Amino acid sequence: MVMIRLDEVTTGYKEKKPVLKELNLAMEEDQFIGVVGPNGSGKSTLVKCITRVLDPWEGTVKLDGEDISGLSRKQIAKTAAVVPQDTFISFPYSAKEVVLMGRSPYLGRFENYDEKDQKIAERAMKNTQTYRFRERKINELSGGEMQRVIVARALTQEPDLLLLDEATSHLDIGHKKEIMDTIKEKNEKEDLSVLSVHHNLNLAARYCDKILLLDEGEKHAFGRPEKVLTNSHLRAVYGIEAEVHEHPKDGSLYVSPVDKHVSSESKEKTVHVICGGGSANTLLKDLVEEGYEITAGVLNVMDSDFEKADFLDIETVTEAPFSSITERSHEKNLQMIKDADILLVTDFPVGDGNRKNIEAVEEGVRKFDKEVLLIDPENISDRDYTSDETASRTYDEIIDEEGVYAVKSTKKVFRALLNFSTGGKR
Repeated sequence: MVMIRLDEVTTGYKEKKPVLKELNLAMEEDQFIGVVGPNGSGKSTLVKCITRVLDPWEGTVKLDGEDISGLSRKQIAKTAAVVPQDTFISFPYSAKEVVLMGRSPYLGRFENYDEKDQKIAERAMKNTQTYRFRERKINELSGGEMQRVIVARALTQEPDLLLLDEATSHLDIGHKKEIMDTIKEKNEKEDLSVLSVHHNLNLAARYCDKILLLDEGEKHAFGRPEKVLTNSHLRAVYGIEAEVHEHPKDGSLYVSPVDKHVSSESKEKTVHVICGGGSANTLLKDLVEEGYEITAGVLNVMDSDFEKADFLDIETVTEAPFSSITERSHEKNLQMIKDADILLVTDFPVGDGNRKNIEAVEEGVRKFDKEVLLIDPENISDRDYTSDETASRTYDEIIDEEGVYAVKSTKKVFRALLNFSTGGKR
């Protein structure tokens, strides 16, 4: 059965300036559909149209075969739940009270939540890792914690259709994966239909059965991820060149922008940054603003440092999400180190999956004779999670090598880089 059907829908916010244009879409039960496209392409407008926040100027929207123009908001809420990108709650409700609001469509005028409602809310909070702060006030939570509460509230509605409007944008990579894994499991095991708006193409590729690619309010492409996330489609809609790879473990696709580079007034020095896990989030921006030519790697797609490098148009060696560094990526990383003037190594956590980044640092010192700047090397043991302490042993071996310099924090980086640029000593 078709869960959602849009027939020739045109709508917008101002007369004669449509955002969606003659859009057709048929979403069947149990599907997980992603909606992607540049800013202003109509992604959020589509969600508003499906939930009657915005009425079509032309065309029809049907939910479970019924025209939504004849349905009340309460009727729609029993079928579809929405998780917006941002939610504002002014009253200091507890997190549990907010989640329980998901049961409101099922209550009569003067009814209160019963034991069944409480159990449904409790289960949703445990699924979203929010149960531990159930008694905390909603206005005391971080943006990411609050967003997970809103996801729990939506699941508490027990909808047949879940609409996500960039719902994971405030979450770190770990919680993004947890939430999306939870929703995917409900999609596969509990027949929950999902329509999910994504800014991140790799989240869409990883979790969605089909992807709708919008461009200026029109359907540019619709189908399986491998048919939609092609270099030609991405070039036409986003204006980027990209490599589309297959994840070595699960076969899912992931997208890596290529041939991207930007710099301001150059200091005529190329700095290759080895980082990860958010260790270079502000540093990359500062380096670009200072005029250094920057490359980076190896970074897993969806890592927060990758997202920052991608935003800054920094040329980056990438690896599949949640995957160990392959020999192919390692060799690309070594080539970037060879081509750079300076190797900058942040205080990133090292595990068996990214140990090749530490091996690359050693080759930068021993094979390529690079000047190397290590951030906080004294605390390497606190972030060495390799099974054989590879990172700690490597740092012990190279720390006294000629050309290897150490700083305690990112605040000291630029003075050290200036010394490199002028031929000074540390």
